[in-house]
Amino acid sequence: MNSLKFLKIYLFVSGLLLSIIGTLTAFNPVKIKANEGIEIAGNASALNDVRSFGILLIATAILAFSGALKTFFTKTASIAIPLLFIALGVGRIISIILDGMPSDGMAKATVLEIILGTIGIALYSINKNKYLEN
Repeated sequence: MNSLKFLKIYLFVSGLLLSIIGTLTAFNPVKIKANEGIEIAGNASALNDVRSFGILLIATAILAFSGALKTFFTKTASIAIPLLFIALGVGRIISIILDGMPSDGMAKATVLEIILGTIGIALYSINKNKYLEN
C-alpha cells in the first residue's frame, strides 16, 4: 500500500471521528458536555457556542471526507485536518497550564488530538512532493 493510501485512510478516519463528535456536540450539547462535568443546560450563550463548534467540526469532517475520496481536495484536507487537531491539542495544553487539569476525558482528548495531528503532519510530509504537488 503506498503512502497516499495511508493519507486517504487517515483523512477518512478523521472525517468519521469529526463527524461523530461534531454531530453529538451540535445536536446533543447538554449531554456531551455533562459527560465531562460541564453544565450548560438553560444557558443560551453556552449552547450557542457549543453548537457552533459542533457545526465547525462537521464542516471539517466534510473536508476530510472530500480529501479522502477526491484527489482534488486531498492536499487542502491534508493540511487543514492535522492543523485542526494540533490547534485543539495546543489549546487544551495552554488551558491545562493556565487553568489546571480538566476531566479525564478531556485529558485523553488532548493526547488523541496531538497524536492525530502529528500523524497527519507526518503523512503530509511523506506525500507532499510525491503526490500533493500544486
